Amino acid sequence: MNTDIPAADMQPSAPPPDTRMPPETADAIRRYMRLQLDIFLLEQEKERLRDTLVRELGTNVPGIWHPVLDGKPLTVMHSYRTTVRYDEQTLRERLGGKYREVLEPDGNKIRRNRDLVRPLLSEVLETIGSVNAARVESAIRNGVVPAESFQGAYQKTVTPFLSVRIDK
Repeated sequence: MNTDIPAADMQPSAPPPDTRMPPETADAIRRYMRLQLDIFLLEQEKERLRDTLVRELGTNVPGIWHPVLDGKPLTVMHSYRTTVRYDEQTLRERLGGKYREVLEPDGNKIRRNRDLVRPLLSEVLETIGSVNAARVESAIRNGVVPAESFQGAYQKTVTPFLSVRIDK
């Protein structure tokens, strides 16, 4: 009889996580996950149908069409949106000092560089700015503004969020 126990088996192990749940919760999660998959598949099908319809309609009908389908009047609109992405580094090199002539403020870049941009915008901040919850908390915590100033001056909305995914 072998009485040798591997050292790993002698170590106390953490109890397994509690994976039990009431049957109605399990059923709701299963249904939720099925709906997530259904929505994903429907969105894919919708994209394929849109591409087919735009391809067909683009050559045969005007941008706004009013057909009747199964006795129901419809309005079908179709168009193409063109997106242009520039190689900014190449243009910066080619245009040199004139590069600024083709620039427009970019909200995403402004957000990414908020700390750099904020002092430059201080003169117009009351016109273009919005109250920011993190800055409110910081200003109250640091004694810059009194908390009482905010009583009754905001509306707080709590929106539920749920994410269910299959972990591999």
